[in-house]
Amino acid sequence: MESLELLRALGLSTYEAEVYRALLKVDKAKVQDLARVVAVPRPQIYVALGALLEKGLCREIRGKVTFYSAVAPGTAFRGVLRKEEELLKAKADGVRALNEEHHRLEPESVPASFVQVLRGRQIRHSIDELTAATAKELLISLKYVKEQTPKSVSGAVRAETAMLERGIHVRCLYEQAALQHPEVRQALRRLTEKGEEARLIESVPMDLMVFDRRAALFSLAEERGGVTVFVFAHPSLVESMRLGFDRLWEQGRDVSRELANVE
Repeated sequence: MESLELLRALGLSTYEAEVYRALLKVDKAKVQDLARVVAVPRPQIYVALGALLEKGLCREIRGKVTFYSAVAPGTAFRGVLRKEEELLKAKADGVRALNEEHHRLEPESVPASFVQVLRGRQIRHSIDELTAATAKELLISLKYVKEQTPKSVSGAVRAETAMLERGIHVRCLYEQAALQHPEVRQALRRLTEKGEEARLIESVPMDLMVFDRRAALFSLAEERGGVTVFVFAHPSLVESMRLGFDRLWEQGRDVSRELANVE
């Protein structure tokens, strides 16, 4: 951020910022000295100096001629920065509280409409929300998709790594065909090193994500292309999907051993 813009963000007017920045460059200066180096009308220099004195940003040195000197920014803006930090912390605490309130799902508060059908941009937004609210465990099953790109794989790795780093237990079932893809093999090595538990089965019925015991998401490919995603928030349906995942999990083979045999 450019210095004048920063000073304005810290509460100074444009003229005050100009005068204060000029004072920072010298030990002390008279009004006529400032008038030569700043693009501020001389009457406004007096006004700006008065405001800077009131804000504790400069000192007045009186004598036959009055001089002005700047107070060091670290000292001058200490109080302002402390208030900004306190305000930012209060906002962050408020957002966390709102997030917890939004995602708290008690059994008696299951919404009447507990199934959502998502398409397009709704899908990414819903996954991001569900991921952010996950507190303990994420279950994933992934079908092999030939259209996967290095960019899409990299994005998925970043998102899951963030979850693993905040202590979420992640179990993932991969389809055998996924190991044919170099980018997927590399991603698998990175994620298992970070703590993902991964197993391999011959065929995955569908893409599935189960977020704690709170919500489940699965996607179905359409005949004409594209994907439709369904999100369930009813505890009974979520538990059914967990049980289905666990049954397939028991049949899976450890990915690490498979990867060791590939290359």
